[in-house]
Amino acid sequence: MPSKPSRPFLLATALVLSGVEIGVFAAFAWRGPALRAEAPRRYIAEPRANPFGPMLQNLRGAIVETARLAEPTAPARIEEPPTSAPRARPPSFLAALPPLTPLKPTLDIPVAPGEAPLPPARPRDLPAEPSAATALPPVAVSPPAATQALALAETPPANDQAAPRRDDGNFRLGAAVYVRIFKKEGQLELWRKQGERYALYRTYPICKWSGRLGPKLKSGDYQSPEGFYSVSVRQLNPNSHYHRAFDIGFPNAFDKQNGRTGAALMVHGACKSVGCFAMTDKVIEEIYGLVEAALRGGQHEVPVHIFPFRMTDLALAKETQGDWTNLWAAPPEHQQWSGFWQNLKEGYDLFEQTGEPPTAYACGSRYAFGAAGGSCRRIAGW
Repeated sequence: MPSKPSRPFLLATALVLSGVEIGVFAAFAWRGPALRAEAPRRYIAEPRANPFGPMLQNLRGAIVETARLAEPTAPARIEEPPTSAPRARPPSFLAALPPLTPLKPTLDIPVAPGEAPLPPARPRDLPAEPSAATALPPVAVSPPAATQALALAETPPANDQAAPRRDDGNFRLGAAVYVRIFKKEGQLELWRKQGERYALYRTYPICKWSGRLGPKLKSGDYQSPEGFYSVSVRQLNPNSHYHRAFDIGFPNAFDKQNGRTGAALMVHGACKSVGCFAMTDKVIEEIYGLVEAALRGGQHEVPVHIFPFRMTDLALAKETQGDWTNLWAAPPEHQQWSGFWQNLKEGYDLFEQTGEPPTAYACGSRYAFGAAGGSCRRIAGW
C-alpha cells in the first residue's frame, strides 16, 4: 500500500501551483492593454471577452486598495476654503496603470476647416424669420387725397339717369319698357318696344321673394303681391338701402277697393325680401337703368304685371284643380284664388295676343281691360 504524501509536501505543492497561477493571471492582466494598443484597428472592432476578466478585476482592486492603505498620511492642515475647488490629485499608484484609450465615435463626419457646424433644427411651431436675401413686398400707403378720389370713383352718382351707357343695337336707348314677374318660376321678364310691338329683351332670375302663391292681403303678412301695377318717375329710388329700387305702387286702386293694405313694396337689389322682389345689385343696376331711361325718354308709366305663375290653361288647371294623371292634388289655399287667377289670366292672354301691355282698371272685385265704365279706376302710378 503506497504511503500518503506528507502534509508539508502537499502544502508546498499548493503554494507553487498558486504562485504559477497568479503569475499567469498577472501576465494576462498587464499585457492585455498593450496588446490591444499594438494590434491593428481592423482586429478590435469588437473586443473579445476575457475569461479571466472578473478574477483579474477583483485581484487588481485588492492591489489598489492595499497600495492606498500603505501610503503615509500627511497631517491635516486647516485652511480657509478656496473660492474655487482645486483639482483633486490622483493617487500615485494610478501612474503605473496603463493609459485609458478614449472612445472614438462610430461615425466620423468630415468638416472642412473654417466651416462652422450646422445650427440646431428650428422648432416647427415657431414662425420662420425672414432672411436678408428674401425681399419683403413693399407696403404702399395711399395718401388721404388718393383714397378719397378712389372712393368717389367707385361710388356711382346718386342721380345717374342713364345707367346703360350704350344701346345693344336692337333696341333704341330710352325705348318704352314693360316688366312681367312670375313668382313660381322665380323670373322677371324685361320687354322693350321695337316698332309697334314689344319684344323680350332679357329674362332675369329673381334672387328672393317672400311668402307663397297668392295675393298680398294686409301689411305684415310677408306676402309678395300679385296683380297689375304701374311705375312713374316719382317711384324711382336711386339711393335705396338695397342699391337701386323702384316702388311697384302697392296698394293700387284694385287693392284699395278690396281692403288690402301695405306699403313700400319694391323691386330692388341685394338678396333680401319682406314682400319685395330682390334681384341682386348687379341685376337691378341694369333693370333700373332701362326703366329710368324709358321714363326719361317719354314713357309716362312703366307697367309692372305680377303673376303667380305662367298663366297657361294647363298651369292654371293644375294649380287650382290638381292633376289626376299624376295623382297630384292642388293645395286648398290655391282653390280659393281660382277666380282671382282666372281674372289675371285675361290680362296675360291679351298681351300674348297683341304684344301690347293691356291697360288695367279696378272695377270692384275684378280687373277690367281696355275701355271701362265710370265706376272703374285706371291702374296708375303716383
